[in-house]
Amino acid sequence: MMRLKSVNTLPNMWEETYELVAQVPKGRVTTYGAVARALGDIVASRFVGLAMSKNEDIVRVPCRRVVQSDGYVGGYTGGGPEKKARLLRREGLEVSGHMIKNLSDVLFTEFDTDHPLAGLRKRQRSLKRHLSTRRSKGIEAVVGIDIAYNGDHAFVAAVRFDPETGSEVGRSVSRGEAEFPYIPTYLAFREIPLLRSAIDFLEPNDVVMYDGNGILHPEGFGIASQIGVVFDIPTIGVAKKLLCGSVSRQVTKGVREIVSNNRVMGYAISKDSRTKPSYVSVGHRVSPDQAIELAERLLQYRVPEPTRAAHIVAESARRAQNQK
Repeated sequence: MMRLKSVNTLPNMWEETYELVAQVPKGRVTTYGAVARALGDIVASRFVGLAMSKNEDIVRVPCRRVVQSDGYVGGYTGGGPEKKARLLRREGLEVSGHMIKNLSDVLFTEFDTDHPLAGLRKRQRSLKRHLSTRRSKGIEAVVGIDIAYNGDHAFVAAVRFDPETGSEVGRSVSRGEAEFPYIPTYLAFREIPLLRSAIDFLEPNDVVMYDGNGILHPEGFGIASQIGVVFDIPTIGVAKKLLCGSVSRQVTKGVREIVSNNRVMGYAISKDSRTKPSYVSVGHRVSPDQAIELAERLLQYRVPEPTRAAHIVAESARRAQNQK
């Protein structure tokens, strides 16, 4: 049963951010972190900075009034910190060099907000209740899926492999526009709406190997798990960065457990001692032994072949578009 409602209606994070900054009155400033908290999560601080750099309505949205948490005024399009400091002085603020004086006295944090990111986190946690780590029966093929970006224009590659022979048996490439921005730990809301063509490419007995974490994630529910639950398909997460846990005992040659909160959450696998590991975890509707068995069987370089091939195909599509 697909659960697409969780990603069908998403807040416009750009407009949500601009609406918050529009509330900052003359003679006051706020910080990137304060705006991020008003959005619902401090992890959005960098996105707030990006949104300010793209602001096209400086009258309604006074981005000059957003500064760094230490009082440094920060950058400003078309003039840098010098111009930003000058504009803030005109509004009655004391600025020494590029630093706001007495920041705590002029700091605005009384936003009228419904914390949209907190709402999305609730959706994620609601979806997590449907997560399954039971073994899937009858898996016949492994499909690597990856997305390459040119700005917000996305190139989605799905590449099918026969796990018995290790050979490619089909591929699909599609394009789309990402509407949700990149915000750490909210990646699924950016990528899941782009995956419909790739999901249509799947056969009934396919398992998806996604470039991202499954349960090996600070929330225990990374993008590979969220994709699996939303589309109700078997998924495995493969990542090149360890987000949580610590590498523990060796299971077999080239495979080590990753333990978080005294639980085995995934595996670090490598072809040999000279190769950096990749990190494999259950996504949804596969068991831990299935995930590591398929990943090992299809490992030739640093990451399993379905994931590596999907990355190459997506990047090739992106580069081809750039050359036109």
